Amino acid sequence: MSDDLLLADLVSSFPGNTEDIATEALCHIFRHSAAGRKALNDVVKSGVRGVNPINSVKTQVIGLDGTRPDLVCCDQTGQERVLIEVKFWAPLTANQPNGYVKNRLPKDGPAVLMFLVPHDRIPYLWPQLTKRVRELDPVKVIDAERRCVRIGDTQQHLMVVSWESLLDSMAARSSDSGEHSTTTQIRQLRSLAQHAGDQGPKPIPSGTEPDTSETRLSQYRRLVDAATEEGLKQGWADRKGLHRARQSYGYGRYISLCGNVVWFGINKELFETSGTTPLWVGRHQSHADEPDVVNRELGDEDREWHSLRGRHWFPIELKRDVEEPQILAGVVDSLKRYGDALEEARKAAEHRASGSTDSS
Repeated sequence: MSDDLLLADLVSSFPGNTEDIATEALCHIFRHSAAGRKALNDVVKSGVRGVNPINSVKTQVIGLDGTRPDLVCCDQTGQERVLIEVKFWAPLTANQPNGYVKNRLPKDGPAVLMFLVPHDRIPYLWPQLTKRVRELDPVKVIDAERRCVRIGDTQQHLMVVSWESLLDSMAARSSDSGEHSTTTQIRQLRSLAQHAGDQGPKPIPSGTEPDTSETRLSQYRRLVDAATEEGLKQGWADRKGLHRARQSYGYGRYISLCGNVVWFGINKELFETSGTTPLWVGRHQSHADEPDVVNRELGDEDREWHSLRGRHWFPIELKRDVEEPQILAGVVDSLKRYGDALEEARKAAEHRASGSTDSS
């Protein structure tokens, strides 16, 4: 194993701790490297002028209001000036960014709340951040290319910086300063950031088919489990007496939707056939016209359903160009609408059967 891959290898051995390890590694470099701190100041000043130079960096300092940014960067007087949220593909919390802006970010001089994310995530995360912060105040765009805005008439700023650009700046500064050990540490952190960026639950680009790489399959499995849990929470799904059931065609589980037992999960065979989505919901045929009735209830009589292995299968939507929470919301909505339509089809069948009995 290359020395540059040490941190990336550790992260793969301890899943779920990637951001914590990256945060501690970054803080270590800033604490021990003047060149690293100068690079951070360079990046901050590329978007916001007048911010006091960063002199010290700490991890997860809890404020009086309970907020806990990943990195707190202070000037030479000890005043917090830059707060950094270290992220790869984890979703925003309910407190981000507005909780930090209202309760933590200094108002007595230029200050910055920075989100550090993979380059590929910036186009998806930046609109979410600016939309949320506009709930507090209008924003003034300072540098569209740098993704930096000033919040209202304050000296508070919000910016997004890519791992790649920060680490490039740090590497250049450390090389120029002859900090060889720092350069080695930056290479390791770069490998970790690249690994985390590549392995995360990336949005599915529009105009492309969802792929079935192991990273994507892991994401689809999470979506199946999370959508099931959300259905249980909302009360329209049940799994009592029903279990996960791996099939030759993929990962999934039996659940009850409005009293109708279905199998919901990844169906590789149908994905290869349709090329639309890997997520499907299937039910054993109860009456021949059920799929057409379900289609009418869904408002899409041309919807492409499939018959396979004695089941009627319907596709579950995977939203494009949005992050995983929005993808999950789409899966939940699609699954619930199918359950509602299935229940209406059952009632219609019972009504027809009752009418037939009455006429006889």
